[in-house]
Amino acid sequence: MKESLKRNFSKGLNEVLFQILRLRALRKKYIKSNYVYVIRFAHIGDFCLWLDSAKEFKKIFPKHKIVFLTYKYKNVKKIAEATGYFDKVICLDTEGFKRIKTIKRACHFKGDVIINFNPSRSILSDLFVLAIQANTRIAQKSDLSEMGSKQLKRSDSIYDKIIDCDLNQMELIKNAEFMRGLGVEEFKARLPQLPDISCNIEVPERKYAIVFPDADASIQIWNFKNFARVIEHLLSEGIDRCLILGSGKYRELGNRILEEMKKVSPNKYVDLEQKCSNMMGETTLEECIKLVRHAVIVISNDTGGAHIAAACNTPCVVLAAGWNRGRFFPYKVEEQRPGESMPVDIVATLPCLGCGIENINRFDPECGIGGVPRCISMNTAEEIIEKVDKLL
Repeated sequence: MKESLKRNFSKGLNEVLFQILRLRALRKKYIKSNYVYVIRFAHIGDFCLWLDSAKEFKKIFPKHKIVFLTYKYKNVKKIAEATGYFDKVICLDTEGFKRIKTIKRACHFKGDVIINFNPSRSILSDLFVLAIQANTRIAQKSDLSEMGSKQLKRSDSIYDKIIDCDLNQMELIKNAEFMRGLGVEEFKARLPQLPDISCNIEVPERKYAIVFPDADASIQIWNFKNFARVIEHLLSEGIDRCLILGSGKYRELGNRILEEMKKVSPNKYVDLEQKCSNMMGETTLEECIKLVRHAVIVISNDTGGAHIAAACNTPCVVLAAGWNRGRFFPYKVEEQRPGESMPVDIVATLPCLGCGIENINRFDPECGIGGVPRCISMNTAEEIIEKVDKLL
């Protein structure tokens, strides 16, 4: 009930702010500025998928300063700054009433161009497009994940240019289509690359694997017993150590995996703590990236960890969600560099795959087993192990 009220309040506040800012934007005048603002509200996974496109902005606008705007609470600031793709990175605090203060701050920003690079455009991102004073407003064609058809039509009306793309394509392809629409005609979708960010975490000297058993939502989480079975196999096949990484919110999930391994083979895992470490909630994003970069293999739910692995060129097997099949997995590129490791995804073959492709937030939870949709829950440990063995 509390969450529902919070969401409805947020929607109502956004509507009021949208109307105020749209009226303000009608008083349009020429802005003398060499700034280009790029808005991309992204989780780390979405950010990784976007990196190969983001590096092109300095080529498109060689005489401009590129300013990247993103969420504060999905903080990718250090990573964005480390890429060197942007002249400035600004994190926006958009929680509750704080968004009013942040939007008032944005009203003082002036730029030649503002680009909304959100493939699932939201009214929240539109607020900042309207708040920032700019000569030209550009957006990518959006799906209906974050707003209805009437809202989207209204959203389109505030832009000077909407760049078309195939909404049924994988994210990397859609990003490439957008860049070509901006003028980089030779641009091809490629595997993104994360920069090497220095941090103090110690990387294990011997061969190690990483497991990401958490996800943005509990419905995306594969059964912990299956993860335990896969880790057992990794340790028996020459992997010296396994690190369980992810959000501290799901730390108990990591403990359950360890308990399951002890329960099934108590004598075999007397020194389990030395073989398998539950580090969920113990690493920063930068530390996580460094550990992934040097791992032998990554096993992940459909979450940011899998995209980090891909952007670090680390072999990865991912339990992909079936309701948005084709959007994030399987990876699809237009040009592959030599030696690149594409993530290997697995999803149960069902006639209902893609049930939420037009709206990534919509699917039928009644199709699930134990609260997890069948496209994830029906995958067996043996199927994952088969994929792992091929990569190893």
